Amino acid sequence: MQTNWKKFTALTLGVLTVAALLGGCGGDNKKEAAAGGKTVVKTVISGTEAPLSWVDEKGEKHGYEYDVLLEVNKRLKDYQLDIQAVPPETQDVMMESGDAKVATGGYFKNAQREQNFLLPESPIGASSLMVYVLKGNENKYNSFEDVVKANLKLVPLTPNGGAYRIVDEWNKKHGNLLKEIPVQSGVSAAERVKGLKEGQYDALIIPNNLGVEELAAKQGVELAAIKEPIKVNATYVVVNKKEEKLAGEINEALKELRADGTLAKISTKWYKDDLLKLLQ
Repeated sequence: MQTNWKKFTALTLGVLTVAALLGGCGGDNKKEAAAGGKTVVKTVISGTEAPLSWVDEKGEKHGYEYDVLLEVNKRLKDYQLDIQAVPPETQDVMMESGDAKVATGGYFKNAQREQNFLLPESPIGASSLMVYVLKGNENKYNSFEDVVKANLKLVPLTPNGGAYRIVDEWNKKHGNLLKEIPVQSGVSAAERVKGLKEGQYDALIIPNNLGVEELAAKQGVELAAIKEPIKVNATYVVVNKKEEKLAGEINEALKELRADGTLAKISTKWYKDDLLKLLQ
């Protein structure tokens, strides 16, 4: 009887274990069904860079790149992007570790990104790297070279960031007119604007797709860009190096969105203009 009881107990535990496993699989199946049978892909956007992408006080996501990714999702055949907003520095960590497979953040194309990730050929957007000064001073300078020769004090750039790389490239082409490119980590756009407002700095280098003029207005500061951009850039979606099929589908979706005018419409919504015209 004792032996039979042990057999019965073992059999019961086995049945319960299988049931639990099946229950777990059922949960996964529900998630898969919710995705329409598509592979769910963790996708990270910046949660702090309006109007590119950001999260409001209610936890809701907004912005140009967020809206574009929602449209991309409608056109993907075998994937569904699970869009999560995180701080920019967290995006980098998640992409480098492979935790996330897709990211957007106003990314320029450069050698390091092309080596570490896949960048679909069709851009998600465009931006000009501009020099901003206090309004009223913008007509004193036509170019970044004028700004450098005037010895204006620049707001520090993020080390090894996209803007830093472009300025470094510009500097080398211009005989190192800048003796040193100022850098500092962990400084938000709002803090950089504050530095201009308080007279700590004279000029801010930042892409025109981050809404810096609106951000400054909230601090009671009027900024204006000098006439010539340092560089005009296409911006790209970044995809895990192993996800070639996914990158291909995203590329086709972005190509369709540009061709049918959807990107222009979303850009006009957030920037009052079609930024992709900068690439023509």
